[in-house]
Amino acid sequence: MIITEITRNINREHISKRHDVLLIEWYESTKRIQRLRTTEGMDIAVKLLGNTSCLQDGDILYEDEEKIVVVNIKACEVIKVVAIDFLQIAFVSSEIGNKHLPLFVEANELLMPYERSMYEWLTKNGFAPACCVQQLLHPLNANVDPRHHQKLKFSTKNIPLFIQE
Repeated sequence: MIITEITRNINREHISKRHDVLLIEWYESTKRIQRLRTTEGMDIAVKLLGNTSCLQDGDILYEDEEKIVVVNIKACEVIKVVAIDFLQIAFVSSEIGNKHLPLFVEANELLMPYERSMYEWLTKNGFAPACCVQQLLHPLNANVDPRHHQKLKFSTKNIPLFIQE
């Protein structure tokens, strides 16, 4: 079965058909092309291009008269930092970004997959991180379109340079 689009999400409606679950890790949700197997053994090839570029918890990938195939993102060990103050969150987010670690947001909490060195850094700097097992569902995406700078029409070529001595 080749899946090229996501029809809808089960979290927005109630469906009484049998559920065949496709369990995936948080990092598999952003892969556009992959081969997976449901809990009932159905082989699925996912090829998402365009606007539907990532899988979300509860997405329905396949439906027939008897069953639906639903995505379920597995819970994993995470580091949780509760947002106390804007400056602290900006500092923590910047440090996490400098280490190129994924960052997720849930209400007023910052979440990231557990990494010992990051946990130790947060503890050492007084952020009181907590370890728990939780789903990582809402990635904080700060990526810029690679063609963003090409779209800008601004140039400094014709701006005079004034140097005062």
